[in-house]
Amino acid sequence: MLILDWMKPNVITVMPDTSLLQCKKLLKDNRINYLPVVDRDKIVVGLISSSDLKAFAPQHTTGYEILEALDMMAETKVKDVMVVAPVVINYNNTVEQAAKVMFDRHVACLPVTDDEDKLVGIITGWDVFHALLNMSGAEQGGEEAGFMLPNQPGTIREILDTLKTNGMSVISVLSAAADNGMRQVKIRFRAQDSSALDDTFEILQKHNGLRYWVRDGKVHMKG
Repeated sequence: MLILDWMKPNVITVMPDTSLLQCKKLLKDNRINYLPVVDRDKIVVGLISSSDLKAFAPQHTTGYEILEALDMMAETKVKDVMVVAPVVINYNNTVEQAAKVMFDRHVACLPVTDDEDKLVGIITGWDVFHALLNMSGAEQGGEEAGFMLPNQPGTIREILDTLKTNGMSVISVLSAAADNGMRQVKIRFRAQDSSALDDTFEILQKHNGLRYWVRDGKVHMKG
């Protein structure tokens, strides 16, 4: 899945000389948590988040302290507190690559740039989460079966053939490497009628690699 399909385009940005008070208003008014900082050529030079502004929140709620905090935010520039040269990602990459970069670099969002390093979007951890949820097929309903199979070519084919023979429509297939030369496989599928689904689950439950199955939203563990 391409980042282009899941990033937020038309990003709200600020410049290095923008005040923190302006940032606070932009974050609140637009219900966002991140503001890429760009120069006049739309090159990303920094990143500021709502959490960066928490240091300027008053410790108490007296009118004087609130006014003092607002004055300080009005005087402080983005360039003084922003993350300089934040991690970015090219728009031609995939959501999976974005997820790996976020995980490896411990960041919660990535400004997205084009081949000229100009900002074209932003992708956050929530965007990645939504994309992976969509990829799993969970939002499309259906039934599910999970297997532990040898990590060898062709081990999924037998299961897919069984589903096809019984008239099942495959929604998604996810696979992840496990220990000892095995891999975890999750298949989500949909039936045309309950009778065919009964027959399918009866066959699947005889498969040595079956770990669990989900029907009508209820998880069943193989004994």
